[in-house]
Amino acid sequence: MQARGRAIIPLLLVVLCGGARSAPGAVTPGAPATSLNEIPDGTILSKDNWQIAQGHLPDEILELYKRGDYANPIRKIEGKKGTVYDPRLKELSAQNAGKFDVDDKGTVVDKATGKRPPVIIGWPFPDIQASDPKAGIKAMWNHLYTLHWAGSFHTVSPLNWVERGSGVTRRIEIDVHFKYYDGQPPEFQERVGENPLNVLNRTMAVVKSPADVQGIVSLNWRFREGDKQDQSWTYVPALRRVRPVNPANRADGFLGSDLSQDDGAYFDAKPEEFDFKLVGDGWVLGTYDNKGIDQPTYPKPLSGESPASPLIDHSDIGWRISYPAVPLIAAQDREGAGKGLADWAPLQEALVARPVWIVEAVPKNPYYLYGKQVMYFDKDNFRGYWKSKYDWKGGILNNYQVPESLIYKIDGAPGYMRLSNAGGVAIMNNFRSDSATVSGLPVADTDNWIDIPDQIYETERIVRYGK
Repeated sequence: MQARGRAIIPLLLVVLCGGARSAPGAVTPGAPATSLNEIPDGTILSKDNWQIAQGHLPDEILELYKRGDYANPIRKIEGKKGTVYDPRLKELSAQNAGKFDVDDKGTVVDKATGKRPPVIIGWPFPDIQASDPKAGIKAMWNHLYTLHWAGSFHTVSPLNWVERGSGVTRRIEIDVHFKYYDGQPPEFQERVGENPLNVLNRTMAVVKSPADVQGIVSLNWRFREGDKQDQSWTYVPALRRVRPVNPANRADGFLGSDLSQDDGAYFDAKPEEFDFKLVGDGWVLGTYDNKGIDQPTYPKPLSGESPASPLIDHSDIGWRISYPAVPLIAAQDREGAGKGLADWAPLQEALVARPVWIVEAVPKNPYYLYGKQVMYFDKDNFRGYWKSKYDWKGGILNNYQVPESLIYKIDGAPGYMRLSNAGGVAIMNNFRSDSATVSGLPVADTDNWIDIPDQIYETERIVRYGK
C-alpha cells in the first residue's frame, strides 16, 4: 500500500499484540537537535551506536536498536528536491489563523458562530503555541485535516502477522475505499457536493482473502457532530446477515489481530472521546522512505483506468501510484540487508531528525482498552511518528510506526503529493509477544483523490460486496 500515512487503512490497520514493560519511555521534552545535527548523513543507527539516539526515540523503540533488532540510516533532507510540508496546504492553512477554536466537547468550531463550519480547508490551527492549554487537541485536529487534504483513496491493504524466526505466518488482504467529506484541496472538495448526513468520512472495507475470512465487509460512518457516535456495520458470510457494531469496540482487535480500528493511518479515533495534553516539544528521529528522499516514484492520472476499482466504474480525477517490488522487511531478505534483524524490521526506512509536538491522549471511557497513547506530531506538517500505547497502569503495550515521505511537485491538481520510492509498510510492535503486525506488505497500487460515489457506502450494499 502507498505510503500516504495511511499505510494502513482505518478499519484495517495492523496492531501488534500488547506489551509488558512498565516504565513509560518517551522523547525528552525540550531536548535540542544539536547532537542530531552533528551525525554524518547516512550513519547507520544500530546496536553499535544506539546511544546517539537517546532522547530522540521512544524508549521501547530505542531498545530495538540497542538489541540489534533494528538498523536504519540517519539521513539529512536539507537541500533535497522534496519538502517535508505541502506548500499549497501551508498557504491555505494560513488563512485559518484566528478563525477557529475547540469547544468543551473537543470539536472544532467557528469562533464567530460557536458552531462547526460546514467545510474546513487546511489546518484549522496553523499557529499552535505551547502555552495554549488546548494545544494538544489542536495539534490532533491539524493532523486529521492533514489526512483529509491527502484526499479520498482506494487501495488493497494486506495485514501480516510476523513472528521472530518464522516471518509472515498469516496474511489477510482487504480492499478499502475511504472517502473524506471535508478538508480536501478546493478542486476536489467542490466535487463532494451536498452532505445531508453531515458525515466527516466513510469507509468500506472488503476482505478478499484468505478463504476463512473472505467476504467479511466492514462499513463505517463518522459524523461531524462531536456528540454523535460513529455508525458501523459488519457482514459475515457465515452468518448471512449484517450486524451493527458498537463504536465503543473500536479499540478491540480486528479479525484476530491486535489491529485497532482507532489506529487508522496513525490515530483514527473520534477526538471528542479523548482528553489531549501537550507534554512539550522536542526532536524525534522520524521514519521516512529512504530511497524516496532521492528517487521518488511518480503517479499517473487515474482517468484512463476502467474500472477505476472493484466498486467504481470510472473516475475522471485522481492519481494512481504503482510501486516496484522490493524487500520491505527483514524476513524478505534474511541473508542480505535483513540479516540478524527482527523479522519485521523495516528495510526501506531512514531516520530523519524532525521537530515535534509531544501529545498525550487519554480516553474518557474508563473501559477503553488503552489507558494512554503518546504521539509525536511534526511541527511543520502535523504528520505523526512512533505512537506509544500504554495500559491503564502505565505499562507499554505497543508502538505503531507509519512510513512518511517527502512532498514533491506533480503535473496536475492539487499540485503537490507525498511520494515514496517503493511504498512503505506500517509496523505495530507487540512487546508482550515479541512479534509485530505489518500493514501494506506486499505494496499495492493506491488511487489518490479518487472520485468515490456515495452509493457504495449504502448499508444495503454490504451483502452484495460480501458475496
